[in-house]
Amino acid sequence: MTAKGLEEFKLPRWDDLPSMDLYLEQILELLDEWLGDYLSVKGKRVLTKTMINNYVKLQYLRAPVNKKYDRLTVACLFVIAVLKPIYTIEEISRFISLALQFESADKVFDRFCDMTEQAVSNAFNRTSMSKTKKEGDPRDLFWNICNSFACQLYVKKIYLQAPADEQLEFPTK
Repeated sequence: MTAKGLEEFKLPRWDDLPSMDLYLEQILELLDEWLGDYLSVKGKRVLTKTMINNYVKLQYLRAPVNKKYDRLTVACLFVIAVLKPIYTIEEISRFISLALQFESADKVFDRFCDMTEQAVSNAFNRTSMSKTKKEGDPRDLFWNICNSFACQLYVKKIYLQAPADEQLEFPTK
């Protein structure tokens, strides 16, 4: 387990994101502050400058204006950071585009954060997240992607990152 326990897993909401545009280094620090204890591997950054520059070059993110990124791009980078261990950038970009067709960016981001936190809590408490239909949510998009993230995080933290003396031994037969 990391410095912060997963019972404390919390994502920023739209209103928690800075309202002013940010430089790339500021975004990286913000991502590490919020997600580093949960998602960084061996102390490395959650996302890197190169990754973000490539996402812009490949047009998965809007280009910065005067080297600064807007709030929507920062929110998208949080979603990308959370989902990149299990989905490709192409898939994540598609998820974001689908979600933004039905609701405003602030509502989409806040709902993603709410459902991700709920899914993580459920995964680590070994309970099921209820599936409630949300108007305009194509095929329960958020429920499915948030649960897939939570399950992947659970497996990593419980089985793959456990100290060697705590690792489970499986029968050979």
